[in-house]
Amino acid sequence: MVRIIEKGDTISIYSRASGFQGWLSDTRKVDPLSYIGAAQCLGDLYRSYGRKITSGMVETSNIVTKMMKFPEVGVRKAMLQMLQNALEGSEGAGPLAAYSEAFRTVMRFGVVDKSSAVRTVAAGCLRAFAITGGPGLGAGGLESSASLCVKALEDPIPSVRDAFAEALGALLALGLNPESQVQSRGKGQLVPARTLEGGLQKHLIWPFMKATGARSKDLRVGLTMAWVSFLQGMHLTYLHSDTELQNFALQAIDMLHGNSVIDAHAQACVLYILRVGIVEQMSEPTQKDFMILLAKQLCLPDTSPSMFVVTLRTLSHLLTTLGEVPSDSKEVLDNSLVAILSNSSIPVRVEAALTLRTLSEVDPTCAGGLISYGVTTLHALRETVAIEKGDRLRIELDSLHGQAAMLAALVSASRRLPLGVPCRLPLAILKVAKKFMLESSRKAQAGVEKEVGWMLLAAVISSMSKEELEAQEFDILALWTIPFGGNIEHRLKQAEENLEAELCGWSAAVEALTAFVKCYVVPNMTSKNEGILLQPVLGYLSGALAYISSLTMKQLQISKPALDLFIVRTLIAYQALPNPFTYKNDHSQLLRVCTTPFRDPSSCEESSTLRQLLDHRDASLGPWTPGRDSFEDELRAFEGGSDGPLPCMWEDELPIFPQPVSLGRLLVNHMLLLFGVIFATEGLAGKLQLLDIVDQSLKTGRKQAWHAANITNVCVGLLAGLKASVRSRCMESETEVFKRMQSVFQGILADEGICIAQQRAAAEGLGVLARLGNDIYAARLIRSLMADVNGASDSNYKGSIALALGCIHRSAGGMALSSLIPATVQSLCMMAKEPKDCLHIWSLHGLCLTTEAGGLSCVPHIQTILSLAMEILLSEEHAGTDLRQSIGRLINAIVAVLGPELSPGSSFFSRCKSVVSEIRSGEEPAVLLECVRFTQQLVLFAPQAVSMHSHVQTLRPTLSSRQPTLRQAAISTLRHLAEKDPVSIIDERIEEDLFAMLDMETDSRIGKLVRATIDRLLDVACPSCPSRWLQICRNVVLATSAKKGTENGYPESETGYSNVSFGEDDEGMIVSSKKVEGSEPSSSRLSKVEKSDQLPRYRTRIFAAECLSRIPVAVGTESTHFDLSQARRAKTIHGLQTNGGDWLVLHLAEMVALAYKVSTGPFEKMRPLGVTLLITIVDKFEKTEDPDLPAHYLMEQYQAQLVSAVRTALDTSASVILLDAGLQLATKILTSSITSGDHIVLQRMFAMITRPLGDFEGLYYPSFAEWVGCKVKIRLLAAHAAVKAYAYYCMKNRLDNTKYQVLVPFLSKNSTFLGRCWIGLLQDHTFLHMRVLSKEVRWLLDVVYESHSF
Repeated sequence: MVRIIEKGDTISIYSRASGFQGWLSDTRKVDPLSYIGAAQCLGDLYRSYGRKITSGMVETSNIVTKMMKFPEVGVRKAMLQMLQNALEGSEGAGPLAAYSEAFRTVMRFGVVDKSSAVRTVAAGCLRAFAITGGPGLGAGGLESSASLCVKALEDPIPSVRDAFAEALGALLALGLNPESQVQSRGKGQLVPARTLEGGLQKHLIWPFMKATGARSKDLRVGLTMAWVSFLQGMHLTYLHSDTELQNFALQAIDMLHGNSVIDAHAQACVLYILRVGIVEQMSEPTQKDFMILLAKQLCLPDTSPSMFVVTLRTLSHLLTTLGEVPSDSKEVLDNSLVAILSNSSIPVRVEAALTLRTLSEVDPTCAGGLISYGVTTLHALRETVAIEKGDRLRIELDSLHGQAAMLAALVSASRRLPLGVPCRLPLAILKVAKKFMLESSRKAQAGVEKEVGWMLLAAVISSMSKEELEAQEFDILALWTIPFGGNIEHRLKQAEENLEAELCGWSAAVEALTAFVKCYVVPNMTSKNEGILLQPVLGYLSGALAYISSLTMKQLQISKPALDLFIVRTLIAYQALPNPFTYKNDHSQLLRVCTTPFRDPSSCEESSTLRQLLDHRDASLGPWTPGRDSFEDELRAFEGGSDGPLPCMWEDELPIFPQPVSLGRLLVNHMLLLFGVIFATEGLAGKLQLLDIVDQSLKTGRKQAWHAANITNVCVGLLAGLKASVRSRCMESETEVFKRMQSVFQGILADEGICIAQQRAAAEGLGVLARLGNDIYAARLIRSLMADVNGASDSNYKGSIALALGCIHRSAGGMALSSLIPATVQSLCMMAKEPKDCLHIWSLHGLCLTTEAGGLSCVPHIQTILSLAMEILLSEEHAGTDLRQSIGRLINAIVAVLGPELSPGSSFFSRCKSVVSEIRSGEEPAVLLECVRFTQQLVLFAPQAVSMHSHVQTLRPTLSSRQPTLRQAAISTLRHLAEKDPVSIIDERIEEDLFAMLDMETDSRIGKLVRATIDRLLDVACPSCPSRWLQICRNVVLATSAKKGTENGYPESETGYSNVSFGEDDEGMIVSSKKVEGSEPSSSRLSKVEKSDQLPRYRTRIFAAECLSRIPVAVGTESTHFDLSQARRAKTIHGLQTNGGDWLVLHLAEMVALAYKVSTGPFEKMRPLGVTLLITIVDKFEKTEDPDLPAHYLMEQYQAQLVSAVRTALDTSASVILLDAGLQLATKILTSSITSGDHIVLQRMFAMITRPLGDFEGLYYPSFAEWVGCKVKIRLLAAHAAVKAYAYYCMKNRLDNTKYQVLVPFLSKNSTFLGRCWIGLLQDHTFLHMRVLSKEVRWLLDVVYESHSF
């Protein structure tokens, strides 16, 4: 209808709208579908032409009020959807009476409707009121609707909670912006709008702080999403500056103020608010200011532990995002973080240590100083705790633990630092760790000291190289004989007086042993040394297991959390071993521990590992439905536990949120995972015995309160065992085991009380069973399931079988089961036609899996499958988001199967395209994601179906979507296009869009994809258009104005999309000509949102500088790029026919100037890149003759820039990396033809590289690894050697005699010293290769000996 009017309709819009209103007002009609269709048409008219037909708003509101009493859910939903479109389309310009009636209808009928779908749309209407200025609401209406939204956040349906959360955020944002409210008239007078006083406190902060009960987590997550909606509305809709967001950030952190005990879930919610609602919306300068503000907050009194943890984790994120530490914030950060290491809360101290680790990774210059300070402080604290007592002792022990945590975090990160740390520092840490482990002073602090010692040892092990560990492997291995060697019972008897402290020490020892296994044993294991390395480790683990068995049997009065933590770490250590057969002797003892969830299910919590075990490709079925991004998904799935274990200091990967799971649940998780590993290695009798235990637990728990938790644990244990069997290729012929496990899984599916996660687990388990068995078993299993469907009446059970059928085809292989595909497709199609939404979705998903796995075997059934999808899509009673997403996924599977048969004129392609166009009529991210994936499928399997231009224009707007999942899908598809047809994509000129996307990106994985795509485009495009890349990189690197769309930024003509042609996409396929929510082009987003200066971010500049430095190499080996005469001739003769006349040598002056600006600019990390580019330029163009000046070279005219760049690089304050690059550049200049005939330049250059010789021994960098100073010295000696060799070459061949004569006096001045150094360097090299590591040898570079002797 809208398209007809756009093309030109003889009937006016008013008449059309009036006709639909008359249709809806006719109560004689009884067909619900007619009402739904008319409401959709009228709603679309309002959405597109709302301001032109506002006169009909009163009638429309009355119609909605009347139709909300209709018994059909679909009609009520359609009416409210029409009302929402009318509210948004009219933009608050209609009669206030209409809005008042509409608001009354929504509040009276919509928000309290029995149908969750109706309530969701009602929430959308409230949001529509908010974003259009709240017409007809007034202060009272805002207050009542906000209060109602808060109550609705406890709704049992997630989609309803999300909708009301978004509405609540929009309402509160409107309430704090009275100037944007639509003013109503009272008796002819304008009633002034009022601010919603205390709105944040009443509707966001207090409900969050007071949340209790069974649905408290749902309420908190809903309030979190409302916070984000509110903050985005304030910044994006009402254009508040990002600096104002800092005040809201402090209010969000204050929600944790009263928590004296850490609440992990509340922490996670506030972290999400700060990261998504605050940090992601801030410009880089504001992020720097915010970082200083947070650092100062750490020094405030009355700060709760949760507030500390949230602040510290946000600081870490800011440091990672910025990629640098501003000079004005270094001191504040250092002082605040070091001071907080003495906090009385262990989680706070650990988080502070991790933040310092991030600081050292961003600013490596501070790592050495912090470690030296920590070692000194640790020695002092050790002496102090030996004499302190009472409360003072507790304070000193807290400080001791904090300093040790900092050292462990820093030394574990040292291997990732570009310049490392001095080897004496890990040695010092290892020495003090041994003292703590071996020389504990008193029982009062023995547990803490041993825990600290083992923590430091684990960190040192993770930081050491293979060679360093090999030199000390037996000395290090011997350390574990202290806790786990000798007579276990005797040690237990000795430890009875201080057993809890000893347990903490043993736990830390096992964790250190795990670090040794992961960082040294597994990476370096060979057939020769396997026994040597593993036998001691297995002996120690057996000792730890003996402790567990003895403590469990004796039932001593010990702390259960301490024992549980010891068991968890022991189980983790066993799982770290690469082959479970190596600890076969411990299987019986381990199984006694790991079968506890089945033998005593009432005492065990429900496992939280099922989400990680399940196939992520089925995630859309629930219960953990993918959301905005992985960060949101983690928040929704987050359970948290205040007693949850803290992260290991030596591990690189940290959990997204602190303390993600309670200790009891973590114990069950690792019991079940190790149960699965051992189950896979057991023989037939052992497997059957374990299955008997599982069966017994299921039978005895049917009517127990813990039955649901027990089913989850059974699913985790068996699924882990099956997946371990697939990895180890066990159970290939154990038919009896297959039957027993099949019976268990089918029994779970038949249970009426199971949840979606358990359904998925059982169905996937059947699929893995089919993979482990042979084709005959898989076929028999499929026939058995299809027979069960025929007699089943429960829709949930049928849906589970539909998924199981799809999983079997996916796991066992479609071609192997090709004979059963017709029957499977027929059975799934029949289930999909049944009138149950959940059965539709599960059946379509099973059909999708079958189609993907079947491949060519499914081609004869594509017509049937496609017709089914269209039939379901066109039935109005099934129009939910989940269903459209399932249909989109099915269409993508069809595209993958048909592939080359999808030509532009084929009926299959037209129908697939029409279905995708239909499902994208909404703005749900999950549906839009499938639409983007449709483009991806076409690129991969049917490239001939759509042109490159159409693909790029389809994906272009999605690059700036506010939904990370959409951005990731779009950039992944562009990456495929760049790899598949790189030449064609050059003409699309999307580089500026990609740089703008990279600058705005907050997800590291998406940023990595963007950088890889830009790199690929650079490699392909540079040979034909180097000037374009020079311009692009210059605009980013040297940007000095906020106007990215103007002279110093990205050209408007190449980043604006208002006039973009979308090719032949006349059906609005996928995300193209229609506006996607939050997916405005990057340039328009900046112009709308950023009113202050917005420069490219530091990390974007760095990447652009890296791209710039690659251009001279990326142009390839074509000689014309490096010969000015050839380039001029080619441009004159061939013109645009050859390379467009774009040769790199024609832009040499611009490139040299750009490299000089980068090498001497204000950004420290960019300077070495500029010098590297100058080195490459000299290398590529030093022999290029100047056609305008015969007998001269082209590079001679750039002497001034080159000499100035060298002077800056060799300055005493220059960084080590810049100094190294400067010496290379100086060597290049002195040994090239650039300085020919210019004696002054020669003297200056040689003087610059000679100056460091005066303090040769002083070229030592105590904050960095020893090799750093060695490298600088060697680079300096190499520079002089190269110059001397060049001078000798000139003399011998009688070349450039003038230049030789100038160099001779300078060379002779230091020849004796240089000769001694060169001989010493050769001697060092010889000793190292001969492994002569003796202090008696006279070393030129003493640090070489010291580092290798370590």
